[in-house]
Amino acid sequence: MNRLNKDNAYALLIGVGADLAASVTDATAINNVLVNPEYCGYKEENIYLLTEKDAGKYEILAAMDELIEKTDEDSSILVFYSGHGGFDTLNNEEVYFLQPNDFYEKDKKTDFWVSYIDARVFRDKLAAMKSKQLILLLDCCHAAGMTKGGDIGDNQTTLNPDSTTADVAEKPEALAQEIDNNRGMVVLSSCREDQLSWIQDGDVNSLFTKCLLEALKAEHQRFFEIDHITALDAANYIFRKVPERQPNQQPYMNVEIYDNFVLTHLPDAVVERMKSLGVSFDTLALEQAVDTSDDQSDTESEDRQETAKTSKVVTSFRETEGANNLLLFVHGFSGEASDTFGIIPELLAKESKMDGWDMRPLGFTRPVQPELGKDIWAAGIDIDKIALYLSSNIKNKFKNYDRIAIVAHSLGGLAVQKAILDLKPEQRDRISHLIMFGTPSKGIDPEQVAKKWNNKYKEMSGDGPLISKLRADWSETFKDGTPFKLKVAAATDDDIVSVESCHGPFSEDVREYVDNDHFRMVKPADENDDAYSLILNTLTNNEFSNQFTNKEEINLLLGKYDLVVKDLLPRLKDLDKKGIRQLIFALEGLDRQEEAVKILNEHPVAKDNSDLIGILGGRHKREYLKTYSEKAGQASVDYYSKALKMAMEAENKGQIYYHAINLAFMSIVKDEDEDEMIKFAEQALEAAEASRNNLWKYATVAEANMYLDNMDKAKEYYEMAAEMADIRQKISMHTNAYKGYVALMQSDNPQDDFIKFLKAKFLS
Repeated sequence: MNRLNKDNAYALLIGVGADLAASVTDATAINNVLVNPEYCGYKEENIYLLTEKDAGKYEILAAMDELIEKTDEDSSILVFYSGHGGFDTLNNEEVYFLQPNDFYEKDKKTDFWVSYIDARVFRDKLAAMKSKQLILLLDCCHAAGMTKGGDIGDNQTTLNPDSTTADVAEKPEALAQEIDNNRGMVVLSSCREDQLSWIQDGDVNSLFTKCLLEALKAEHQRFFEIDHITALDAANYIFRKVPERQPNQQPYMNVEIYDNFVLTHLPDAVVERMKSLGVSFDTLALEQAVDTSDDQSDTESEDRQETAKTSKVVTSFRETEGANNLLLFVHGFSGEASDTFGIIPELLAKESKMDGWDMRPLGFTRPVQPELGKDIWAAGIDIDKIALYLSSNIKNKFKNYDRIAIVAHSLGGLAVQKAILDLKPEQRDRISHLIMFGTPSKGIDPEQVAKKWNNKYKEMSGDGPLISKLRADWSETFKDGTPFKLKVAAATDDDIVSVESCHGPFSEDVREYVDNDHFRMVKPADENDDAYSLILNTLTNNEFSNQFTNKEEINLLLGKYDLVVKDLLPRLKDLDKKGIRQLIFALEGLDRQEEAVKILNEHPVAKDNSDLIGILGGRHKREYLKTYSEKAGQASVDYYSKALKMAMEAENKGQIYYHAINLAFMSIVKDEDEDEMIKFAEQALEAAEASRNNLWKYATVAEANMYLDNMDKAKEYYEMAAEMADIRQKISMHTNAYKGYVALMQSDNPQDDFIKFLKAKFLS
């Protein structure tokens, strides 16, 4: 994302006038803010303001052609259209259009088609502008024109002899989708099906435009971390505030975009106010949102720009002519469209049983993603936004498919459930399959919301309005069963979403289990994987069985420790390391710790194996961080201490620093004992520096230096670790670093330099 170059910032503002006088007022108001140096400071010659007679079809298309000539790959463009928009049928195809000022009706259809601006033509001209990024705002689809207060305005002239006002207003988001080119364009439409664009009593601007003006003037929030406003800042604000002020108007927003861009910089007065409050718009904060800043070297800037140019955006996994089935992949809020499901789309594309299926991802732009790890939870506004986008895609963009199957991961599954409920029955009947992996369908346990997150995610609580309504609506709508085939899968090692949240709302016959943790559950190594088998078998109507997930892992997940012990203990002598680990976990779950320790001390595979004992320490550490149970915390310390002693006796440097750094962490997080923390940090650092270079050595050296107050060294090694780590490893590193640092500083101020550094390196 580039800083705004005002010499290369353009705007096309269209207020068609005629029977929509407020459209002229709105376009003019935006123009006044854009040219005002106190706010946006655009160059007047870079703004095309077209109103009334100047907003005819020829004038609009001519202005777009001029922008095509003027803009380049580094341009930023804002396009605002206020006027009528609608659709009609031509050769059995729905055609969407914008209505210019000189639109007129004749008795002959041919005159009608000549008079409007085809949405496809409008889209192609926008795409030809070669801009870095573009935001399109559509204040249109007025079923009965702009309205004031609660009164409906006068009926508008019908758009052609065979159309009615209701027809015109039926599919506003479909119009937006028709203009959307699926990449690099933020598209926001003022309202949805059968809704009006409102003007509130006492206002001169439409509610939609009023909210846009507030964002451009930086009136949309009190505090800012960066010194500019992005296109998505404005879009997200409009999406949130319009329905707050007028519940009968809900904007549509596309979310399948892959970048963001600076719309304007903060006004000087706002910057000065923020500085007076102690906010520093430093380079770190800017790097979180801006790829190239004044403080970066030319080489860094060029590298980032080159990466942006060469990075591949995947909008389809497979498209074949004549396919009438669509498999849609919906990722979670911490993933991305082309990566979350690993090689699953590739494997399915090679499977002959999947012939006739197109496959595509439904991607979200990064700014809707919350932080990873414990902050994977999202606000209801994000779930609503994605649900709206998905349901609109099903109704419009994917209307030619007879069957649509959906595979969703994590919170993406919540958005899918809401989207399905929002569909009309005839559209819902086109959904053939729904498979959800690790979806928190029951939300977060209310006690954990209060205890662990201090009610930060109250909206995602199992008894909160969002989840409660979703569950009630689902139960009522599908009280006689779902019209599609449903499967819900929990991971055997998921430390983010509980089995109860994943499985609880659904019947026993649709519940499944797959191996691995929350993120890797949908990233198989090959076709010999339960997640892949579950998808393939469900879509091809074959019965699924856990062929590759060990049944002991499922029983451990379900707390059926006695079954694990009954199965494994008689075969103790023949067990490998994995089997011993499962048996130890089960014995611990049954409070048979003495037997577990005896096996660890005496079994040939486990004897003197500090790694196995460290795994137990890590298990209890994660439990402690979830529940802050003294028992769990002490068990973690005891196991890590025992493992460290064994590693020291074996002179295993790698194991020494692994256990010592965890003891340093527990010393400060659990016991608030800085002396012990320093002792173990020094021990970990000494062992790590004498070991071979690898990812975990770098992470350990970084964490140890953080505890020893060598912050520059800590940053240096965290950067090295972040370069090598995958998403799961980044979450693990961030958890240790963040919680350790917060415990050490006794502050979790998001403006803290080091906290921002950790977020930028591991959660961006």
